[in-house]
Amino acid sequence: MSDIEINPELVGRRVCNPVRPEWGDGTVLRVQAMSVDGRPVQRVSVQFATGHRTLLIPPGRLADPEPGPQRDAGWLDRVGKQTVDDRLAALPESVREFLGTSAQRIVVLSRLYELSDDPAALLRWARSQSGAADPLSLWTRDEIRASFQEFCRRRDALLREAATALRGTGGPTALAEALDDVSGEARDRILATLQRRSPADDET
Repeated sequence: MSDIEINPELVGRRVCNPVRPEWGDGTVLRVQAMSVDGRPVQRVSVQFATGHRTLLIPPGRLADPEPGPQRDAGWLDRVGKQTVDDRLAALPESVREFLGTSAQRIVVLSRLYELSDDPAALLRWARSQSGAADPLSLWTRDEIRASFQEFCRRRDALLREAATALRGTGGPTALAEALDDVSGEARDRILATLQRRSPADDET
């Protein structure tokens, strides 16, 4: 990833900071030439996915963004359910393919109940799910929220399935014993989920 030349024509261009990839891609808002300790520098304002940043270059750096995932996919990708839209709402393979006991599955699932739906957390989730440095370049905030809701629906369905199996094999106290290994906030969310009617119940 090569650094780009800094000049006023950079305004409006998409860039990234190669040493801070977690900032995502950004748009250059302003370039101002100035002097610091007698040496010329450029003061560059950039609106990144994670917020507004002002960099002095040098020593700061900017580069062209790496090509990220694209939403358009060919028929082969769609058949294999490998589009970036599919990845956004998919549960982690470590959860889907888990082969342990029902109690262990609930503990593994509990990590997904630590996720938050506040705007900043949703962007971090979308970035992690899709591999896109700037999820907002692919989806609107409403689309990301809708995908998170689908992700949660799938998570809750696996939880109910595991809880039902655990009660069947371990009795009424088995769930409480399994949740002893789960953090307080996640445990509260799990219990609240199990107390709610599932969408499948509402359809019957």
